[in-house]
Amino acid sequence: MGIFSVFGKKDRQKISSDDEKTALRSKRDEDDARLAASNEIERSNNAQQSQRNIARSTSMKIDAIESEMTLDILKPAPSRNSQTKQTAPDSLSDAPITAQLFESTLPLMHMQSTDYLLDGSTGGPLLHVQVSTSETCAAIEEAAVLYANDQAALVEHMLQDAILEDKLGNATRNAWWMLFDLYQITGKQLQFDSLSIDYASKFETSPPAWAANLRADEKKTSSKQGAATPSVAFAGVLDNSISKQLERVQKLSEKNQLFRLEFSRVTEVDPVGCALLLEALKGLQKSERNMVLVGASELAQKIRGIIEVGRRDESEAPWLLLMEILQLLNLENEFEEASIDYCVTFEVSPPAFVAPKSNKITTAAVETALPITVLDRFVMPSVIQGSISPLIHSITEFAGMHQRVVLDCAGLTRVDFTSAGQLLNGLAPLATAGKSIEFQDVNHLVAALLHVMSIDSIAKIFPHKY
Repeated sequence: MGIFSVFGKKDRQKISSDDEKTALRSKRDEDDARLAASNEIERSNNAQQSQRNIARSTSMKIDAIESEMTLDILKPAPSRNSQTKQTAPDSLSDAPITAQLFESTLPLMHMQSTDYLLDGSTGGPLLHVQVSTSETCAAIEEAAVLYANDQAALVEHMLQDAILEDKLGNATRNAWWMLFDLYQITGKQLQFDSLSIDYASKFETSPPAWAANLRADEKKTSSKQGAATPSVAFAGVLDNSISKQLERVQKLSEKNQLFRLEFSRVTEVDPVGCALLLEALKGLQKSERNMVLVGASELAQKIRGIIEVGRRDESEAPWLLLMEILQLLNLENEFEEASIDYCVTFEVSPPAFVAPKSNKITTAAVETALPITVLDRFVMPSVIQGSISPLIHSITEFAGMHQRVVLDCAGLTRVDFTSAGQLLNGLAPLATAGKSIEFQDVNHLVAALLHVMSIDSIAKIFPHKY
């Protein structure tokens, strides 16, 4: 019995040893799995941090370049009487920006509010432009400037991180709306729909709905086909010789929904020509075709040059044509003044003002590719970049006919950072002259940039509603 007992103990010891080996092997496998998972998480965190560092580094480089460009380009011209020699900084370190500003990824955004400093005695040009001290969080400002510089991918990651961190305070919804607009503009409907679900869960309200950017698409199509728009140009003296041109206008109106009539090169007008054009315009009005009248305001000025209050001419046509053009331009106040003068001169009741219903009007130069004004709104282009002097000129012309300058931004997708500075300089004199400037239906990315550039200090900004 003792021998069997001994063998029995050895068997039990062997079994116990195998169990311990199996347990140790299982524990080692679990430890290896935990270590692999930990390494994977660390690699993911490192990749995200590296991506953020790249984005911030890119932002700093962009802002450093733009800071120097802003200081060079927008630096005030020296006075003729000044004896102090002014030179542009040779490097960014020479610019008057304190070292503390470079602690931010966007040093320009922490400068003092825009100083318009117009020459009060002459209404001269702006002296310089600076970016405003922003009351919004840095992430919103960074995203706005990066998007202005066409860095959509970086903006997407930055807004995603800001939303996940959820430390935006009062600017929380702005970040969401900016990301919605970015997905809308870049055509990322799947990402838009996914964000909509998260938005509804967080804010417990209906999320924005995806909508095709029809206005932008229409503008792109119009821009490409602008040169092919049927047109008739009037030049020289507007007299009985325009009969053949008016016949061509009639044929164009029968075959085309949209066409152009150009008057920029008209040098003189006479009553006979005014009568012929008046009859043609009234006929086109009844056909409800969309007309683009180029140089209409200049034509109105030439008509004013041949009429005089109290002087009865053989024909009333110049007066009636003037009032017809003022109606097409939707200038009700000027129309009323002209109608009173007409009433005094001919001792008859003046015609009533009737605003145009669907006609599109522009006062830009011939063959311009700039957007047109629609009734009482100036339609902004889809992208504003590079030199925008022609755009500023057209807005200024439009402002000359309207006290309330409404800039329709429904189709505007992006404004370049440097162009935003030019826009500020161009609009400031209008604000100084007492014009009321409004940016309507602005996407939230552009609205944030307009705030960064302090354009909201001279104009009202109305982002589109979600």
